[in-house]
Amino acid sequence: MAILINCPSGSFKGLAMKLLAVGDNCIDNYSELGRRFPGGNALNVAVYARRVPGVEADYIGVMGDDEAGDFMVDQMRREGLRADGVIRLHGESAVTTILIRGGDRVFANYVEGVQKDAKFPSKLLPKVRTYDLVHFSVWGFGRNHIPWIKQGNRPILSFDFSNQHQHDALSVLPHLDYSFFSGKELVMKGTDVEAMLRGYKARTPGLVAMTLGEHGSIVYDGSKFHRGKARPVEVVDTLGAGDSYIAAFLCARMKGATIPEAIENGHLAAAETCKRLGGWGGT
Repeated sequence: MAILINCPSGSFKGLAMKLLAVGDNCIDNYSELGRRFPGGNALNVAVYARRVPGVEADYIGVMGDDEAGDFMVDQMRREGLRADGVIRLHGESAVTTILIRGGDRVFANYVEGVQKDAKFPSKLLPKVRTYDLVHFSVWGFGRNHIPWIKQGNRPILSFDFSNQHQHDALSVLPHLDYSFFSGKELVMKGTDVEAMLRGYKARTPGLVAMTLGEHGSIVYDGSKFHRGKARPVEVVDTLGAGDSYIAAFLCARMKGATIPEAIENGHLAAAETCKRLGGWGGT
């Protein structure tokens, strides 16, 4: 299902925009249900962006040379996503064991596999610079090259820090245009998320955003907090919702959307993802 971007103020004229997602992938194994799905923050963003009309999306990441890796490559191709950026190494692909409790996901076990010590191939760096926007994930590789990749205004750089609010990856903040965090658990604890976003914004020239689950999302531009409401939906599974929010938000911004328009697109996409089991594809 394609994600349709609504941005009435946008200046998009029909030229294809190129997005690259770099980083993690995994098999999301729903062991209790006997089902599995391809996933991983970065791979999910690439797949969801690929569904947006007028956006060309690619992915670079590491998979094992096992059956699980074959499965993910096949699922990528079924989505129309090229697999030439997938680096196959000898060993196991990453697998996350997931339980569903009340419509929400519970991560029971994670095997990192060949991604654990993977290094981003320097020969691919010139290719990375050819994209309009490059998105990284905290669980993936390549962030050490971000200062080199960012030259002037191109490419636009985005980073998903997930729920790693104090991670050493925060060192790349000065080079980013978009920084995304997950903060549902912070709201539940009563944490002042606005204060956190102010702290992050003091370290980056770009926008900082935090998804808050059913509490919506908040984006800070340095002068104003923009809040969005989660769309009411009968939730089957929240897996991939944050990644679809990020993909839709970024694609809308690439097409000239305002911050509120991008937020709205993010929530529309996340709501659609919550209606199904698994992020995408699967058996």
